[in-house]
Amino acid sequence: MNYSPQDIQQGNSLKIKAEETPSNFGTVDGAIERQESTGFGKTRFAGQKGARMIELMQDPVEAQRTQNWMTAFNLSNEGMQFNQGRMMMAAGGPGAQQQQQAQ
Repeated sequence: MNYSPQDIQQGNSLKIKAEETPSNFGTVDGAIERQESTGFGKTRFAGQKGARMIELMQDPVEAQRTQNWMTAFNLSNEGMQFNQGRMMMAAGGPGAQQQQQAQ
């Protein structure tokens, strides 16, 4: 019989869990065992943003490509609206500007 590596891995996982868990321990609606992630034990605490930041720091071509995109976006109508909204939020919103003008 030929078994795939995934079948063997799942079988070993079920065997270990069967040894750890008593037979009278219930499952919720017969739920299927969750597969372990391929990077188990290698969790990035910075998440995906941290991986992207490292990529930008180590790959000058990707950093330049991203910078070119950001420049083009800032020059577009949508980019200008986005930046205007950010500036208004940083200033405290439209109400803050009206209060400053009244004083």
